[in-house]
Amino acid sequence: MDGTNEREKGLYFALDNTNPFIDFNFQRLDELTLEATIGRKPTDEEIENAKSIPFSVDYVFCSECEKLFTEIEASFIEKILPRFRQSDLSGISVVTEEDVVTIRNFFYIQLYRSAICEDILNFPSDFLKKLRLNILEKNGDTSIPLSITYLQTVGGNATYTENYIGFTNDKNPFIVFMNDFIIQVYENEEAVKFLPFHGLNEQDNFAATININEQVFNFKIFDNARRKLFLNSVIVNEKVKKTIQYYRDMFDMFWRKLFGVDAPVLQKERYIHGLINGDENNLIKYSKQEVFEFTVAYMAKLFNVTK
Repeated sequence: MDGTNEREKGLYFALDNTNPFIDFNFQRLDELTLEATIGRKPTDEEIENAKSIPFSVDYVFCSECEKLFTEIEASFIEKILPRFRQSDLSGISVVTEEDVVTIRNFFYIQLYRSAICEDILNFPSDFLKKLRLNILEKNGDTSIPLSITYLQTVGGNATYTENYIGFTNDKNPFIVFMNDFIIQVYENEEAVKFLPFHGLNEQDNFAATININEQVFNFKIFDNARRKLFLNSVIVNEKVKKTIQYYRDMFDMFWRKLFGVDAPVLQKERYIHGLINGDENNLIKYSKQEVFEFTVAYMAKLFNVTK
């Protein structure tokens, strides 16, 4: 988001609680950067799946649409973005901007493009149509409830790789992670409801962070320390804890096939302890094949089975 046309570059994820493995989609990302980001080399299957899923890539939209997108994005990059990335926001909890039209047009593009390219961001058809018309008319329609949180990211360009790009499967708000910006959008005013989402929203100032029919646009600011706490909480609570339970259930199923009963609690916890290997976040780095191989090796060692 620096004015160059690099929409195909990036690492994206979907937080889907029905799937214990994070789905990574990436285009034209060098192997070393990718490995450093997800903590392991991508499998051949992941690479092929990623290639088949377009996310915010130029060939999805017609040339006229892309020209319009570029025009709107360039305005935001020039007028608005420097006030965040090139400013010291320490001690500031809210930033107010007057150019509502530029801001809303920009974020409407991100929402529309993401919904077209990713099924998990499943907007109702009438809402998607409304976004599309707003973008084409460039009117900055303020009737759509919109909340934007900016994550102050300190430490140079490399630090931005700590942030996420992707979506959750929540509805109203629909939540989109866009590196150092987090978008929350609602279909209409009646759909607005409070969702804590690991500290992203707070009850006492919730109403003030929702932009609707506004004269000026309010951005909520998380300082660098709060950014790190929030992102860690998202991954731990949205993926790691649910993944641990998934592996417990899977181990029970495997044990029942062998012995007809659930696995002893002690054996399940030893299995989980082995998978965690000192860091719960390791669980989201494993591929399906790695989990399968670990489980086979664990059972073989448990029962002294040799090849």
